[in-house]
Amino acid sequence: MNFADVSPQDRGLAYGDGLFETVRLAAGRLAWWPEHLARLTVGCRVLGLSDPCDTDLRQSIDAAVLMSGKTDAVVKLIYTAGAGQRGYRRPDSVQPSLTVLVDNLPEVNPAWYAHGLVLGVLPVPFAGGMPTLTGLKHLNRLPQVMARTTWPTGVDECLLQDESGLILGGTQSNFCWLEGDCWFTPPIRGSAIAGTVRGVLNAHLGVKVVPLAVGRLALARAAVLTNAVWGVLPVGRIKGNLGGAWAGQMLELAPARQLATRWQVLSAAQDRPDTMPSWTQTAWVSTLQQEAFLTGVMI
Repeated sequence: MNFADVSPQDRGLAYGDGLFETVRLAAGRLAWWPEHLARLTVGCRVLGLSDPCDTDLRQSIDAAVLMSGKTDAVVKLIYTAGAGQRGYRRPDSVQPSLTVLVDNLPEVNPAWYAHGLVLGVLPVPFAGGMPTLTGLKHLNRLPQVMARTTWPTGVDECLLQDESGLILGGTQSNFCWLEGDCWFTPPIRGSAIAGTVRGVLNAHLGVKVVPLAVGRLALARAAVLTNAVWGVLPVGRIKGNLGGAWAGQMLELAPARQLATRWQVLSAAQDRPDTMPSWTQTAWVSTLQQEAFLTGVMI
């Protein structure tokens, strides 16, 4: 499908009643597909939508990829509550709709690999979301849109903090930092996204979940940003000055590159069909169960 096929009455278009997934197409294969299917399925259960069918999804994706002629791309799935009457109440019989978009990979600045990204921190608290939607890739992304418009100049990504001064993650990424000899990442709370890469790093590479106050950034030796399109990218500098705790902090690149290399090794291994787990056995599910994030969601 494409946007020309979407009904003007589609609830995703009218109310953001739906979910999305952004998947990396690498050499013609969907990277970490079971992880994305897990998040989409859990999101559907939270929203009260029928589970997406893996076979139907793959057929739609394969058709869209074939039509695009691309082998390395970004595949975006938009899964909504379908068309309905005017008003917030869903129809008694919901017929979900699926849109598949295949787009070019975003350009990655070569300097990011050589020198690391420049990371800012927005000083204004980030608007929180509904607790029941925490971590999900639902279609209501206006807070991220507005946050993106307020980035300072000279940064490649910005960290967001909540009203308590705790870091949630990046505008479009999860954040991990090295303190001493241990890697950490903030818990999923507020409008933070439960990233698929984050889940794999936590489950397989020992990244631990602890709260991150802004002032604690001064203790970071190294840091990375993660998402499904980038994978793992090193941070070279944290730019800012909040309360005099730190300013223009430079970070070590070697540990970040080592973590990125370990991620690449895992990615190459998961590409084998014999290693593909079911979505219920993914790193994303196991990690978030350990965080008690999926309490009340039937797996």
